[in-house]
Amino acid sequence: MTTIERRFASVICALAISGLTVTAQAADLGEVLKAPALKNPIPDSLTWNGITLYGALDLGYAYSNNAAPIGNYFAGVNANVFASPPGRGPISTLNTQGYSFVGLKIEEPLGYDWKVIGRIETGFSPLTGQINDGCKTLLDNNGKPDSQQTTSGDSNQCGGLTRQVWVGVSNKTYGQLQVGRNNSLAADSIWGFDPVNIADFSAILWGLGFTAGAGATEATRWNNSVKYVYTNEFLHAGAMFAQGQHQGSSLHGDSYAANFGFNWQGLYVDAVYTAERDAVRAGLFGVGGCGVAGTPSCNTLAVTGQNTDAWALMGKYAYDFTGGAKGAPLNRLTFYAGYQNIRYSNPSDPLSIGDTTVGGYMFGRVNNTAYSFDHKNVGFAWIGAKYEIGSWAVSAAYYRAMQGYYQSTATATPCSDNSHSYCSGAWETASLSAVYSFDKHWDVYAGVVWSKLSGGFSAGYDNPSTTTFLTGAILRF
Repeated sequence: MTTIERRFASVICALAISGLTVTAQAADLGEVLKAPALKNPIPDSLTWNGITLYGALDLGYAYSNNAAPIGNYFAGVNANVFASPPGRGPISTLNTQGYSFVGLKIEEPLGYDWKVIGRIETGFSPLTGQINDGCKTLLDNNGKPDSQQTTSGDSNQCGGLTRQVWVGVSNKTYGQLQVGRNNSLAADSIWGFDPVNIADFSAILWGLGFTAGAGATEATRWNNSVKYVYTNEFLHAGAMFAQGQHQGSSLHGDSYAANFGFNWQGLYVDAVYTAERDAVRAGLFGVGGCGVAGTPSCNTLAVTGQNTDAWALMGKYAYDFTGGAKGAPLNRLTFYAGYQNIRYSNPSDPLSIGDTTVGGYMFGRVNNTAYSFDHKNVGFAWIGAKYEIGSWAVSAAYYRAMQGYYQSTATATPCSDNSHSYCSGAWETASLSAVYSFDKHWDVYAGVVWSKLSGGFSAGYDNPSTTTFLTGAILRF
């Protein structure tokens, strides 16, 4: 363990010990730590005739000891070492975490407790004014060596209204039905069990392909989907189906998911199963791999087709030091833990050159046989805690992805080093962060995140670890 790693681990241990020794007397401290009374010119709700404008704007600063320059179309510095391209030196920059978005929410009563509901959302970068477009970052870096690349990555946001676009109906007794482009059930479930709610401090929010996308980042949100959720005081359940399409979708085959959870006296438990068929995983063309004779155009994507079957089980326990006293200032400690298993296999119906994914981006090269000799299995586990007192929330978290060796070719042999991406390996992330909320609209945050790769996860990385400091402010409306 390096000196940086030892120091970081010491800080997290100190936080955990202090959280466990807090007593009910800390309720008095909550009064001291209340946000100052500031006049807020932003109304609580920007609503007109049942239509509400909402969103968030995130801006800040980042310093990383091992990163790449940021691009124009998506988020900011790659705070996690498991990034594209691999880090090549220290970066000090203005930053945004990909959290900024704007949307319209529709909620119109029909009578008898029924409502018409709907959402339209898009994300953007406040640093450039560009709509979030992960696929465009891949095209911008196609054919370039790592030393000339800016940050890039596959994404469920590839221009336009690619966050959520759906309409539906809801009823307190019978539940809620949504049709359109919806968040996956895995996204809804796992995001609620993450100890960290600021994107770059969380491997869950940063690495959506392992969690919310159930192994395919673009499948964090499902086109052509029907989603039903039911919630009461003690339990909730959900079911989801997406009709696959070969053009403009991240799921080219019919896919489905189910979710069930309950809560009891501060304990929350949730489980979700996801089956994605003919999912799209997009990447870059290497140097000479596009734009020259006999190769695809650099304005297309290099794509792997895959099926994924994933299950996740997670829980959290919240202890209220006030004993639930009405009107008492916030004073709560919550522990979190979870595990997700993802199994990758070849697509049921192969993808084709000329097909498109979200945003209309075309496939120039397709690999439908990545798992012909073996299935790939990845486990993703996390644990953490959040202490909330007054206007403060302090979070500590540890995330670990574990990949077993899988035979990718007829001649491949078992390995655990970084010689090939199919070798067994691990991806670790740890973070410590603090958020101060002035009111429901304004937050300021600061913290540090550390990540490290080993084995097959570190193939192609000269420096497989990084430490990043982040600070900034979020405006919500």
